[in-house]
Amino acid sequence: MSRLIVLSNRVTLPNPKSTQAGGLAVAIEDALNGIGGIWMGWNGKKTTNRQHTFDVLKDHQIEYHTCSFSEAEYQGYYCGFANGALWPLMHDQNQYIDYTDQDYQIYQDVNLKFARQLQKIAQPSDMIWVQDYHFLSVAHYCRQLGMRNRIGFFLHIPFPETAKWKDLVCAPQLAVHLAQYDLLGLQTQRDQKHCYEFLKTTFALTAHSPNTLRNGQRQVEIKAYPISVHPTAIQRRAEQQASMDLPFDFSADPDVKHIISVDRIDYSKGLLQKVNALRQCFQQSPEMLSQIRQFQIASPCRLEVPTYAHLYRDFQKGVEQLNQEFATEKPVFDCYYDTLSHHALMSLYRKAEICWVNSIYDGMNLVAKEYIAAQDPQDPGILILSKYAGAAEQMKEALIVDPHDQYSMIRALKRAITMPRTERIARYKALFQGLLDYDILHWRDSILKDLKHVGSQYIYRPLSKQKAHHLSLQH
Repeated sequence: MSRLIVLSNRVTLPNPKSTQAGGLAVAIEDALNGIGGIWMGWNGKKTTNRQHTFDVLKDHQIEYHTCSFSEAEYQGYYCGFANGALWPLMHDQNQYIDYTDQDYQIYQDVNLKFARQLQKIAQPSDMIWVQDYHFLSVAHYCRQLGMRNRIGFFLHIPFPETAKWKDLVCAPQLAVHLAQYDLLGLQTQRDQKHCYEFLKTTFALTAHSPNTLRNGQRQVEIKAYPISVHPTAIQRRAEQQASMDLPFDFSADPDVKHIISVDRIDYSKGLLQKVNALRQCFQQSPEMLSQIRQFQIASPCRLEVPTYAHLYRDFQKGVEQLNQEFATEKPVFDCYYDTLSHHALMSLYRKAEICWVNSIYDGMNLVAKEYIAAQDPQDPGILILSKYAGAAEQMKEALIVDPHDQYSMIRALKRAITMPRTERIARYKALFQGLLDYDILHWRDSILKDLKHVGSQYIYRPLSKQKAHHLSLQH
C-alpha cells in the first residue's frame, strides 16, 4: 500500500507543551492527520558534527524522521542560501540577497542528504511531497539516485518574476532541478504564472498545456493550490479557549477596539509601515487614541542574519517612540516578543475586534484565515488585509489595503471601528463560507489527486551500487 512522505524544513514532534504558533507546521499536521504517513525534516537542534542518521518516532498515524544540523549546515544551508538568497529573492527584496558560493554548495549538500534518506525509506509506490524553498533541489538528487516515485513540491511563499532571478547566478541550475518534480504547487495564480514562465524561459522547456511543461519524457504540471486551515476545528478551539490567560490587557470599555497582528519580525510583513501608519493616524485624528489599541505578536527570527537583527532593533525603536509620542494610560502599540500556543492564539483572535495583516509580499498568510475561522458568528471581527498577501486573492470581503499607502490603512482602520454589526456579519459569512469550501483537507486532497495523475507513468528504477557510490563521491 502506498504511503505519503512529507518533507519540510522543520518538523513539529508531538509535544503537549509545545508553543506552536501556527503556519506551515500546523497546516502539515492537519494535512497528515486522518491519512497518516511519514513526516521528515530538521528537529531544530544543532550539533558539532554533521549527522548522517535520522531519528524515528511513531505517534498514532504519523511516523517522524528527523535529524540535527551541524553548525556549518545551519549557517550555509539555512541562514546562508535559503534565507540569505532565496527568501529575499522570492519576496521581491533583491537588495537583501547575500550569500557565498559555499552557502550554495552546502544547500545542495543538505538537499542531497534528505534525498538519500528518502531513497532509504521510500517504497516504489510511495508518494513524496516536498515543502517550500529549502528543498528546491531534492527531486533532482532523488532522480540521480534512481528514484521514480511521484514527487510533488509546494512553495509556501511567493514565486518571483523571471527577471528577478537574474540576481542569482545559480538560477539556471535551480530551474533544471525544479523541472525534476512531477507537480509544482503554488499559492496563487500570480505565482503559478511566474513559475511557468521561469521554467519555460530559463530551462527552455516545451509548453504542453497552459499548466504543463515537457522535460524530455517527463511532464511537469504547475498549478495554484491556495493553502487554507481547518475552519470548524479552529472555531471549536476558539470557543473552548475563550477564557485563557493572554499576554495583553483587554479594555472593558466597549468603545475601544483591539487590533491583533501576528507576525515574525521579517521585512516581508510590513511592520515598520504599520507603525508609521498609526503615527500618521493619531496625528490626523487624535480621538482615535481612545478608540483603538494595537496588540502585536512579533516573534524575532533569523537573528543570525544581519538584515533581521537590524530590522528587530528598528522595529523595537519604532514601537517605543510611538508609545512615547502618544503616551496614554496603556501603550497604544503593545508588543509581545515571543510565541504563543496555537490554542492561546485562537482565543486571542476571538477576543480581538480587528485583525490587521499588513504584508508587503506574502505567499498566503494563514493568520488572515485563522482569524476569520476563530470568530463568534454572532459578533464577528473585521479583517484588514494587505493586497500583497496571497490570501487577498480569495478573501475579497476583507478590508483590502495597500501597506505602501498610509491613507489606505488609515481609511480601513476608521471604517473597521465604525462598521455596523450587520455588515460585519455579512462579510464574515462570506469569508467563512470560503474557508469551508476550500479548507486544508481540500488543499491536501487536490494536490495529492493531481500528483497521482501526473506521476502515474513512471516506475521505480534504483541506481546500481556503482552509480550511487559515484554520486556520493561527487558530494
